[in-house]
Amino acid sequence: MSSDAFDDRRKALEDQFFKQQNDAALQKLKEQQVRAATKEELTRLTGITNAAVLDALASLNLGGAAVLVMSMFPLVEVAWADGKVDDKERRVVLQQAENVGIGSSSEGALLLARWLDEKPELTWHQLWADYVGALVQQMKPEDRELLKNEVLGRARLVAEASGGLLGAGFAVSAAERRVLERLEQAFAPR
Repeated sequence: MSSDAFDDRRKALEDQFFKQQNDAALQKLKEQQVRAATKEELTRLTGITNAAVLDALASLNLGGAAVLVMSMFPLVEVAWADGKVDDKERRVVLQQAENVGIGSSSEGALLLARWLDEKPELTWHQLWADYVGALVQQMKPEDRELLKNEVLGRARLVAEASGGLLGAGFAVSAAERRVLERLEQAFAPR
């Protein structure tokens, strides 16, 4: 074998090696970019800013719609706890949606508006609870606790919206308290 042919093969082998190294580095960079974009999207949809929780959620490759339902459904369920959604509760739910980046003309806002006008079917709670239960099984206990506090904290704001004597104070009705307790159960380790 001539030295030119040998050099050509050596160069081809080196080129292939470096191409694979570059491809692997490029793939890793793309994955990092996707992960960062996913975390930004999760923050926008849920209002969650804790880096550990975002890392845990991003690693699960959740879809945006699933995250939206996971984070906003509890607010709607609390608003309907007494059989109707009053104006104060509606304002709090829509404000919380806006706080997490759900624009007033987005698909998420349309779904929320529908849920606030017509009580979601009972099956929604079980779907939500099953989803959250599966989700938190994959999370570290401290991340699960942070996620629970984020989601239930916003739900409590809705419960407190029209509570108290003549709307003064932060009392939560018995029906709202039962809904909050039921929502919290979904975050318990199984």
